[in-house]
Amino acid sequence: MKVGPTLQGGLRIDVETPLDWMVLRCISYDSRGGGIDLADRVSAPMGSDEGMEDWREYVLPELRDSFNGQLDTIEGALALAGDGESPAEIHISREDADLWYGGLNQARLALEERYGFSAENPEEMTPGRRSAWFRSQFYLQVQSVLLDHVMR
Repeated sequence: MKVGPTLQGGLRIDVETPLDWMVLRCISYDSRGGGIDLADRVSAPMGSDEGMEDWREYVLPELRDSFNGQLDTIEGALALAGDGESPAEIHISREDADLWYGGLNQARLALEERYGFSAENPEEMTPGRRSAWFRSQFYLQVQSVLLDHVMR
């Protein structure tokens, strides 16, 4: 897989193998895995606060819609790009850069919460944890390219 800026100010991802497709499809899987969405995870520390009922009624639905919209944008781009097996190009426009950045961030946050990578050496991880760690690092690199070349 190759990721780089375009002359139009966006980002292009060249998907070359079925494994590349799997990694890209894991963005949503990693974000939504575990049965707790990011909006609930963000709200958890406020669980006993006095204004939590107002938060749940007025803020949480919009926050959840925003987070789901980020993942819907990514899923839609993947669906438009190809069959999930053949080489393809995925284009991220300036307009969608924030949505992609947010979706990738959701995936990274969820993986960190699930696996707690910060104190581990990847060489000592089980294959499943190592795979998740490499995905998290890939998501971070795509975010960096978005920041450096698209969102400036």
